[in-house]
Amino acid sequence: MSIFKFAKPLVEKIPGAAAYYRYLRDSKVLNTEVVFRDKLGFFFNGNLSMEKGEFEPQETAIVESLLGSFDMFINIGANTGYYVCKALSRGVPVVAFEPNQMNVNILLKNIEANKFEADFQLFPVALSNEHGVLPMYGASTGASLIDGWAGQKNKYLVPISKFDNTAKSLVDNKSCLVLIDIEGAELNCLKGAETLLTSSKNNVFVVEISVGEHQPKGININPNLVETFNFMFSHGYEAFTADKSLRKVEPIELSEVASSEVDTLGTHNFIFTKDKGILSKIVFM
Repeated sequence: MSIFKFAKPLVEKIPGAAAYYRYLRDSKVLNTEVVFRDKLGFFFNGNLSMEKGEFEPQETAIVESLLGSFDMFINIGANTGYYVCKALSRGVPVVAFEPNQMNVNILLKNIEANKFEADFQLFPVALSNEHGVLPMYGASTGASLIDGWAGQKNKYLVPISKFDNTAKSLVDNKSCLVLIDIEGAELNCLKGAETLLTSSKNNVFVVEISVGEHQPKGININPNLVETFNFMFSHGYEAFTADKSLRKVEPIELSEVASSEVDTLGTHNFIFTKDKGILSKIVFM
């Protein structure tokens, strides 16, 4: 573990080396017996911050606070299953999507170790607004369908599909908490998920939308930023920052960020809901 810990600050500055580092790290995780994590309350192997219960503290608080209000948890970009196991340990059924094979293998080991199989379904595909195959850039954490994302150059093909054609029947008449973390590919994913967006169950979305982070070389602000939010607004959703302020995000601010290339949003995680009363259930530690 120590060699990975000390090597990380150096290799993360070099995209190619970072991808190789993640591959070695995740290979080690895959071949290690899954351990019960006291701070999590379930068996889990993943990156160190996940194992220690320190991963994405504000997003974790939001998901944990809202899970009990929904029939199902949809995790798009499930990685090694941190949020999947959070939901399943609370008795909430999960449908997950994860195209990276290394992540899938680690995720399934975590599911098996906890005996969570009964309430879990996994689709090893990337979600988009079309079907077929596309290149994915990067390795495990941070991998993206966007060419040049975070400077990553290594690529491999992954299957892609629409949510509406893959899992529509699984969410009929069910209220869903939807977590999306897919490194820049959010807009096309949402365009392929009309089933979730138009549901009468007032589904809530927690979405990572990069503002200026990780953009391909020469791009300062996410070119799909305004369109992604406007797409959600057009379906009747309001947007709020997924942090302790839970601040409402207005269209005019998004336009100003895009035109000025100055990020005033202060986060890259956002909550989309048709019922802002749900925000009162969120408790931050």
